[in-house]
Amino acid sequence: MTVLPEMVRRTAQSRGTIGQAWLTALPRYVDELCHTWSLEIDEVMAGGTSALVARVRPSAVLKIAPPWDPLADQVRTIAAADGHGYVRLYAFDPERNAALLEPLGPMLPEAPEENSLDVLAQTLQQAWQVPRGPLVEFNKASQLIEIISSLWPALGRPCSEGLVEQALSYAHQRVAASNSDTCVVCHGDPHANNALAVPSSRPGAESGYVFVDPDGFLTEPAYDLGVAIRGFTGRLLADAHPVDLLRGYCRRLSVATGVDEEAIWQWGFVERVSTGLYLMRHGHHGEGRAYLASAERLAR
Repeated sequence: MTVLPEMVRRTAQSRGTIGQAWLTALPRYVDELCHTWSLEIDEVMAGGTSALVARVRPSAVLKIAPPWDPLADQVRTIAAADGHGYVRLYAFDPERNAALLEPLGPMLPEAPEENSLDVLAQTLQQAWQVPRGPLVEFNKASQLIEIISSLWPALGRPCSEGLVEQALSYAHQRVAASNSDTCVVCHGDPHANNALAVPSSRPGAESGYVFVDPDGFLTEPAYDLGVAIRGFTGRLLADAHPVDLLRGYCRRLSVATGVDEEAIWQWGFVERVSTGLYLMRHGHHGEGRAYLASAERLAR
């Protein structure tokens, strides 16, 4: 098997014994799945954080996720979408936590930022058409409150107390604004790296891109749009007016989707802080600190 991407290896190792056991079993899983599905590995793809993703022959993509990141919920969302805003599913092996998926092209470029956000907004409006089914509303804001409140002291307070207070205030406002009637099945992590080009035009992919790796939970659509503006750390750290820049992005997404601009801003801020802390907790200190530093500039 081709060498595993370093970030995938580091993420697994940060999980201790269970992570090492998965790394040890991975070559066997690859062999067994290739035999069961009559596949040949073409290349292991870079860019993932926790799962092994490889191009295979006949033309498809094999994804094997670790046991702490079960694919069952992803598969449920992808199957229900039936190609609308999402990659198509070919097969699923729950025992090995593996899926065989439609082959896609390159990730959506983050720059120019305006184009990236336009594509994400259009693709999300397709993805939000997934039937709600038996899902009940997931209180994502409460989850992020718990993450921020626990990780900040555990990591030695790597950002200002004022930043944490602002993030928690926004999160509590999103809890108060919760309305199950306006919820959709959110992707949960719709950044540019999770939007991949379709090789040719097809129904459900009118933007030219579809999403992979959905979390697939029911909450307000502003959450997904907040994630979409969570990145751009380098641009925000370099720009003379980062608040104006990001507010403009929120306004652009609001106009494109009809979702409240302030809700997008609040979710983006909460996600920026929680993501920075989460990355540091799992050993990605440089990237995590960049998220927190960009959040500090937005809180001024």
